[in-house]
Amino acid sequence: MDRKEFIKTCGFACLGGTTLAVLLESCAGTNYLAQTSYANNQITIPKTEFIRIAKDKTIQRKYVLVRHDKFSYPICVYKLDEENYSALLMQCTHKGCELQAQGDFLICPCHGSEFTNQGVVQNPPAEQDLQTFKISTDNENIYIYL
Repeated sequence: MDRKEFIKTCGFACLGGTTLAVLLESCAGTNYLAQTSYANNQITIPKTEFIRIAKDKTIQRKYVLVRHDKFSYPICVYKLDEENYSALLMQCTHKGCELQAQGDFLICPCHGSEFTNQGVVQNPPAEQDLQTFKISTDNENIYIYL
């Protein structure tokens, strides 16, 4: 292979790798931001926010994200079972990076700390559990008390 062909091949390989990385990153970042209301220092989330309809199938979401002006970071609300939920501030207790939800875990992209869906540290370097919020439910809604 001559020099010109080598440079051309390397260029296409770099372009393809970059494109693939962008595509994979966009797929990983598809978290659902729930529709909420706020009154009396509590956030209300309809339980229907955990249901997604796709091609005539009903799919249960494991978690939804909630944003509120009071916090710089989102709140991740996990559905533990039909009546139990957990609400966690997505701020790593190690250095304050924003966590990423990965199924039943929250992972810190900065230093690798991992937390359960109830905010308990699973892997260091973080040593403290996540900030949690009190939750109550009724037949239709989930209430997060701030």
